[in-house]
Amino acid sequence: MANQPRLAVESIAGQRPYQEDSVLAETLPDGRTLLAVADGMGGHAAGEVASRLALDTLLEAVGERRGLSEAFRLANERVHSRSQEPGKQGMGTTLVAILVEGAEYFVANVGDSRVYLVSAGGIRRLTEDHSFVAEAVKRGQSEAEAMATPWKDALTRSIGTEAEVDADVSGPYALQGDSAFLLCSDGLYKSLGDDEIRDLFGQSGGAQGAAQSLVAAALDAGSDDNITVAIAEYGVVPRRRAPTTMVLTHDADAAREEGAQPTEASAGVAMAVDEGSVVAGLPAAAVAAIVVVVTALVAMVLLAG
Repeated sequence: MANQPRLAVESIAGQRPYQEDSVLAETLPDGRTLLAVADGMGGHAAGEVASRLALDTLLEAVGERRGLSEAFRLANERVHSRSQEPGKQGMGTTLVAILVEGAEYFVANVGDSRVYLVSAGGIRRLTEDHSFVAEAVKRGQSEAEAMATPWKDALTRSIGTEAEVDADVSGPYALQGDSAFLLCSDGLYKSLGDDEIRDLFGQSGGAQGAAQSLVAAALDAGSDDNITVAIAEYGVVPRRRAPTTMVLTHDADAAREEGAQPTEASAGVAMAVDEGSVVAGLPAAAVAAIVVVVTALVAMVLLAG
């Protein structure tokens, strides 16, 4: 199994007037891979500072061969120190990270940003949210009921709001082949369910296509928050081709069996539809419109031939 992943990130402000999320996905000089997402809070002048400072500290500490527990402790210390400055009181951030070393990986989390593992077997969350909603669900309340309260966005742990914080750090775990780590802020998963995330990943044309499709879909679904995704794909997670691609391919094969040779135009159209990255990130209605037009073009070309 090749241990060099394909990395991708996508982050947008969405419907918010400012961006408080920060993201990184890097292969370090020693060959290790670090992915992290931080979702800042405290307003434009503070949230973006908290999230960026947390990631910068994490990257620096891991680069010095410190473990994730120590890196998270330092991030909390630095963000809390900055939060004492005028205009930054109460600022903080979530922080979630994956560190891959050889054939093993480690997970660390504070707050409600998440890590998912995506594979042929489906999608599995590797982190536990530190939030009011998560605690309410543990006590037996439904997630829908908890999300209907004024505290639906409240965190029970965050980086920088207190002098000390307990980070959830676990590992090492064996790295799986043909799988991907997907890290995200709550702007993604509060608009898309786990199954939707897996389906969109499976319909993508690659790691970058998946990141773009997921962010676009969350925005299209009404997310009112910043939306951030980081992906590291090891091997190739099985994709599913869209039914329209299969129909067009079948029509081309049928034409060959009847003695007609596809023209350059029809071959080019089929190739464009078959390339997953061409439609990655477009709304479903736009994709459907493209399919109708392409199908009509193919039919016209074949009839003319």
